[in-house]
Amino acid sequence: MKDYIEQNRRYVDAHRRMIRRSISTGGALLLAGILAVGAQAQVFFGEEIEVELVAESQNVVPGQTLWTAIRLDPTEGWHTYSKWPGDSGDATLIHEWTLPEGVVAGDIQWPTPDWLPFPGTDLVTFSYKSEVLLLVPIEIPETLSGERFVASAHVEWQVCDEICLIGEATVSLDLPVETGPSRADPQWSAAIAQTRDNLPVTDHSLDALFAVAGDRISFSVTSNNREFENVTEAWFFPEQRRILDPGPLRDVALYPGLVQVTHGQPRRMLTDLQTVSGLLAVQGADGTVRSFVVNADIAEVQGLAAIAAVAAEQQSGTSIKPANQNLLMILLSALAGGLILNLMPCVFPVLSIKAMSLTSKTGASASEYRIHGMAYTAGVITTFLILASVLLALRAGGEAVGWAFQLQSPWFVSMLVFVFFVMGLSLSGVYEFGTRFMGVGGNLTQQGGYSSSFFTGVLATVVASPCTAPFMGAALGFALSQSWIVAMLVFAFLGLGMALPFMVLAFSPSLIKHMPRPGPWMVTFKELMAFPMYAAALWLLWVLGMQTGVNGMTAVASAALLIALALWLLQKSSFNAGNWRTVNRLVSVLLLLTALSVLQMPVLEQRAGGIASEGDSDTTSEFEPFSASRVAELRNAGTPVLVNMTAAWCITCLANEQTTLSTTRVQEAMQEYGVAYMKGDWTNQDPEISRVLDEFNRPSVPLYILYPADPAAEPRILPQLLTPAIVIDAFASL
Repeated sequence: MKDYIEQNRRYVDAHRRMIRRSISTGGALLLAGILAVGAQAQVFFGEEIEVELVAESQNVVPGQTLWTAIRLDPTEGWHTYSKWPGDSGDATLIHEWTLPEGVVAGDIQWPTPDWLPFPGTDLVTFSYKSEVLLLVPIEIPETLSGERFVASAHVEWQVCDEICLIGEATVSLDLPVETGPSRADPQWSAAIAQTRDNLPVTDHSLDALFAVAGDRISFSVTSNNREFENVTEAWFFPEQRRILDPGPLRDVALYPGLVQVTHGQPRRMLTDLQTVSGLLAVQGADGTVRSFVVNADIAEVQGLAAIAAVAAEQQSGTSIKPANQNLLMILLSALAGGLILNLMPCVFPVLSIKAMSLTSKTGASASEYRIHGMAYTAGVITTFLILASVLLALRAGGEAVGWAFQLQSPWFVSMLVFVFFVMGLSLSGVYEFGTRFMGVGGNLTQQGGYSSSFFTGVLATVVASPCTAPFMGAALGFALSQSWIVAMLVFAFLGLGMALPFMVLAFSPSLIKHMPRPGPWMVTFKELMAFPMYAAALWLLWVLGMQTGVNGMTAVASAALLIALALWLLQKSSFNAGNWRTVNRLVSVLLLLTALSVLQMPVLEQRAGGIASEGDSDTTSEFEPFSASRVAELRNAGTPVLVNMTAAWCITCLANEQTTLSTTRVQEAMQEYGVAYMKGDWTNQDPEISRVLDEFNRPSVPLYILYPADPAAEPRILPQLLTPAIVIDAFASL
């Protein structure tokens, strides 16, 4: 459809040039009769539009500004265009003024346009759907002579319904020249004054930034004086084309001091953008529209952090009211959620090996044990705070992200595959990285041992990021709705909870004494712990396959094989001497570089699909892909809906599906109670799912929402850990 409109625009431009050539050769009357353009009169009357030059006053006073306006009044169903270009349409032009000597006409002052979607398409135009006054101030010199002021303007416009017509005419104005006060025109003075008062504001204290990420472009405008307190809707109109794709995506986030508008990128988007000029329009609860001319600079880290602080301070959820929650209870929930993270299959091997390392050196003092515990805790908490800061900054920049957002990136998932696989190889003895990489068997008396504990905490947090443990959902949702300091406090308690078991062990020498003593069994245990690492790498490869397809998964698996070969050669090089050692190391480096080059390959680009579109052949669950409009349609038809927000990288989600949602018992209960089952796949970023997560103040998946059949009834949020009994009881309560 866009190509069709672009062709139509070129077709119209060609005819416009033909019209002008015809006018210059004497064919104006014939063409005017055919296309209803080119008439020269005080007012232009056409079937599709009226065009007129009007003034605020009935007289002209020398030395004063005369406010005039080009009045465009399209027939119902037709519209004209603004200077801000949408998917189609050209702005009204004044080609030439004819004015008395010394009189100067200013530029057109453009009112705020309407956001006008084209029916049946994803196209949007920035238009005027009804009568509009395009104001033009005219400076009258004090030396103006004569009794009459005669002015005319050659105007060209485009008026569209389902088709577009180009029109042009010369409209004129004839007013008396008088000394003394200006006399208001009873017909037009109020309308012109109102239009002038509502023109876009140029003198303001708003700050604007834009950010481009993935296939999205986001605009953030902040106000220090809560300019957007009662705003219910917002639009951004760029001054250039090829900046954004107006439809179908338009994700708006509103705060008292912040407005964020996110769009998809257009085809052939302009590159090397540093500043985007445009118009921010906001609508209040009373329907009044205000607008501001802004120049949005490209967002840097400092700008994103500042916006994140505003968003974190001002965000409010709709399902959970943070103000009514006890901060102490939230912190305890975060502590409990972090504690449960230690039981996740990715984290447990790392923690177990680190705990065993405390027994690997006899004779260590109690203070050394404590320092190791504090170093590990510092690594965990620091990593949680870094992840939280990046998360808030991305959300402030308009990105639809939540907890574990990094796992929506195939590049990051690929890196985790390599990390888990290499950890497994190290535990299996293929290549020993020593204490600085993993802290396995670290020497407590060496200076490097403490940094090893710190980075073990970093690693444990990174591998725990795919998980959302019980108690975490409410705590994280609360954190993202509070001030920056409170958010950081909640994330710090989450990290403290995760580090707590190791801290207790390190601060309790009596517990260490009861642990198994060093011996050959530790080598066997270390080798055994390699297999959970391999399993985690396989699981992440499956996640990658959901994101990129089988080609991306195969490419990363092949790269992992090259890494294994490179590490094996490095290990063998330690037994070689001279040139063979050098050759081994060079080949190893080349293999590692070749393996890492897969991260730049197109096969790692995200694709549509995932667990909510392909399904799982091993389960009997039947579902529809999530759609907010489909939920509303089913509820209006009297059907309750269970929505499962999930992701391939969410372990809790997969466990709930296998143990509960896919069981015959729950499936039969869905049929018995007439519940429709929908699944939203957040494996890759999806703004519609992100909006639902924000609506229920949840930072990530899993999220289980049971919508009653009555559209007026409030939905019910099910626990993050499900059992068949919990789900069936919820169905029975409908």
